[in-house]
Amino acid sequence: MVRKEYLLSDLAAVAGAELRGDAAYRITALAPLETAGSGELAFYQDSRLRRQLEASKAGAVIITPQDAETYSGQCLLTDNPYAAFARVMQYLHPAAMPQPGLHHTAQVARDAQVDPGARIDAYVQIEAEAVIAAGVWLEAGTFIGAGTEVGRGSHLYPGVKIYAGCKLGADCILHAGAVIGADGFGFAEADGRFLKIPQVGRVLIGNGVEIGANSCIDRGALADTVIEDGVKIDNLVQIGHNVQIGAHTVVAGQTGIAGSARVGRHCRIGGQVGIAGHIEIADGCVIAGQSAVTRSLRRSGVYSGVIPAQEVNRWRRVVARLDGLDALFRRMKRVEREVEQDLSTNGEPSDRE
Repeated sequence: MVRKEYLLSDLAAVAGAELRGDAAYRITALAPLETAGSGELAFYQDSRLRRQLEASKAGAVIITPQDAETYSGQCLLTDNPYAAFARVMQYLHPAAMPQPGLHHTAQVARDAQVDPGARIDAYVQIEAEAVIAAGVWLEAGTFIGAGTEVGRGSHLYPGVKIYAGCKLGADCILHAGAVIGADGFGFAEADGRFLKIPQVGRVLIGNGVEIGANSCIDRGALADTVIEDGVKIDNLVQIGHNVQIGAHTVVAGQTGIAGSARVGRHCRIGGQVGIAGHIEIADGCVIAGQSAVTRSLRRSGVYSGVIPAQEVNRWRRVVARLDGLDALFRRMKRVEREVEQDLSTNGEPSDRE
């Protein structure tokens, strides 16, 4: 198989980077720094890989101007190598664009609206009054509930399920097994049993959202669950009813967000984070993996911390004491300074209350 070749100057333009080297040099692919050969492009931004950079045989490297000062090879110079790498990857590996069409095994309700420019694969089911826009691709086994809207250019991988009345924006990607709009976990206890609370809200998803495989976003109880534009959600994430997630926030795998939590814009939430219900997280917060967030984070910042499970009253005492450790430390430092001052002045500590 003949590999397509790309001019290094063209790739520099795609990456938004400055070229240092031969504009006519030809690149056939992107490759990892340690394995890239003479016709391949790599990227570097981790100082721990400096030895790999020095030993690399890559034809060119995407790199910062600072790191390139001690590198003699051909470069695409940019302040953000990873973003440049992403642009080049998109250029070399564009998303598949299948021909529009309706597979003969698909079941489409008579009053559903399916744009002729959509692609509907085998065994897809589209319920009454659903709206499927142009450029949508529904892969095999996808289910679209009654009254649900799927925006222009969105791509749903096999087995995605969107329950009735939900709304998905344009240019979204939902990976296999994602479930949108299942009932929220709402029950009232009475006489030792649990009464189901009907969940009558919707899930509203903005434009450019990506949702990983087997992730679940529950519909609201009364109001809607809202995922704003540009949110990226990893695999196996659970988002409870009435949660709101602000634009361009990213959520890593196995995170759980309990009902009615409000997460701000441009937040970064690590893997296996647990977020309690009915709390607020400010814009721009970064939450480290496996953190337990049990109260509102009202200021932007980096947060981390989890305590292993123990008897609840003991756990509360430990947390209360941890909260006081910083103040206790400052008091001890102040006492140390006073003692040192007394020793230097009198040769012995003074009596203090």
